[in-house]
Amino acid sequence: MISIAALAGVVLWALQQKAPAVPDSPGRIAEFAGAIAFYLAGCAARAERWYELLRYNGAQPRRLDAYGLVAVAYFGNNILPARAGDALRVVLISPRAQTDARTAIGTVVAERVLDVVVLVALFVVLAYGVLGGIDVPSAGRLVFAALLVGALLAASAAAAWLLHRRGHLRRVLAFLAPMAEATRRLRSNHGMQLLGITFAVWALEWIAWWLAARAVGLDLALLEVGYLMGLASIFALVPSGPGYVGTFDAAVVFGVRALQFSGAQALAYVLALRFVVTVPITLIGLVVLVAGYGGLRPIRALVRAT
Repeated sequence: MISIAALAGVVLWALQQKAPAVPDSPGRIAEFAGAIAFYLAGCAARAERWYELLRYNGAQPRRLDAYGLVAVAYFGNNILPARAGDALRVVLISPRAQTDARTAIGTVVAERVLDVVVLVALFVVLAYGVLGGIDVPSAGRLVFAALLVGALLAASAAAAWLLHRRGHLRRVLAFLAPMAEATRRLRSNHGMQLLGITFAVWALEWIAWWLAARAVGLDLALLEVGYLMGLASIFALVPSGPGYVGTFDAAVVFGVRALQFSGAQALAYVLALRFVVTVPITLIGLVVLVAGYGGLRPIRALVRAT
C-alpha cells in the first residue's frame, strides 16, 4: 500500500513534467554504460563481502555460489515482495555451504547492519554538514520516525516480557542466537575489514549514480550524488513493494528537487537510475537462477513454504 501510494504520487507528478532527456550522444551513452558497469561492480563487491561473512561464521561456501546467489537475490528482491530474494539465497546457499538457514540469515542481517551504518553516516554528514543549507526531511517527520522506532522497541520489549512470563523466552533466544551471531562478530578486526568492503561497495555505487546523472545531462557534484544516495537509503527503510517501488523514486525526486534542479531533470534522473539499478542485475539474476539453480522451482518451493 505504501509503494502504491508513493508510486501514484510520483506518476501524477511526472505527468506534469516536460519530456525527460535520454542519453542521445556517444559520450552520454558511454556514461550510461559506465554507470551500469560500476553498479554491477558494486554488486560483485557485495558478493565478496557475503562470501567473507559466510566463511567467518563457519560456512564453507564456494565463491562462485556467493556471487551467483547475490545476483539471484537481486532478481528476487526486484520482482517479489518482502525481500523474498534474500530468503531465496538463504534457502539455496545453506546446503551448498554446509551451514544452517539461521546462520545464513544472520549473515544477511549483518550485511544490512553494515549498509545502514555507512549510509546513515553518509546522509547525516552530507545533508547536515557538508551541504549545509540543503533541504532534508522536516523535523516533524524525523520525530515521527523516532516515535515509530520507539514504539517498535516498546512492542519488542513487551513481547520479550510476555515470553519470559510464559517460560518461552529462553527457547526463543536460543532459536534466534545464530541469526545475531554474525552481527555480534562484527565487533572485531573482521568487522573493520567488512566495513572497508562496505565503503567500497557504496563508493562504486556512488560513481554509478554520478555517471547516470551525467548521462541525462544532470550536472550533479559528487557530494550531491552522495546526499541523494544516502537519502534514498533512508527512504528504503520504509516498508515497500518489490524493488522499493515508489519509495526509491520519491526519494530521488525529492532529493533532486531539493538541489534546485527542474522537474524534467529529476524525472530523467529517476528513470535512468531505475534502469541502472534494476534491469541489468535482474536479468543476470534470472539467467543465473535458470542456468545454475533449478529455474523457478526454488521460488515455487519458497512460496509453498510461506
